[in-house]
Amino acid sequence: MKKISCLFLLTWTLSFLQAQDPQQILNAAEQKYARVKKFTADVNIASDIPAMKILPAQATISYIAPNNLEVTSKSIIVLPKQGFREIQNIISQKNKYTAIYMGQEIINGRNSHLITLLPKSDAEDWIMAKIWIDAAESLIVQSQTTTKSSGTLKVIYLYNSQKQWALPDQMWIEVDVQKFKIPKGVATDLHRNRETQNQGTVGKIQLTFTNYKVN
Repeated sequence: MKKISCLFLLTWTLSFLQAQDPQQILNAAEQKYARVKKFTADVNIASDIPAMKILPAQATISYIAPNNLEVTSKSIIVLPKQGFREIQNIISQKNKYTAIYMGQEIINGRNSHLITLLPKSDAEDWIMAKIWIDAAESLIVQSQTTTKSSGTLKVIYLYNSQKQWALPDQMWIEVDVQKFKIPKGVATDLHRNRETQNQGTVGKIQLTFTNYKVN
């Protein structure tokens, strides 16, 4: 009886995974953020990178579809090379990846689909991307991208005031310190501190957005 129950459970699980169309789930998420043709917002950037002393900075972010994005600030800012909407750009290029449905997980209390993307060409800088999409609202709540040039980048997205546009009020970014590109203004401090401080491998950056102006 136990063997039959296990076989039934395995069969049901495989049927459930096969029934989920990863591209359909990605398309639903894409339709939400594709509604944004342009936006501007103020952003507070707080960085916690091992051996780097960087004060919180204010910046302005502006975006024009499909991929024109600029971040301007009078202060030194630390942001990953991949940028604010990199995962959205990857999703939109459907002919460049294979999508695999991996099941469901709870992210920040929300039932979420987990989809893995694999590039079809070795010419791409990214090697693999994992995307968690809120099952109820088709919002990207977490992503993890592994790249050749910058290591692994993990992003958590928190939504509130601009949820209808799929624009986050906060982003929490984790970067691979060993491959992170250091701004010139802080490189000297980093090299000096490397000899005296224990180095971590993960840096964290918090982005808080306000004063959105959309379309």
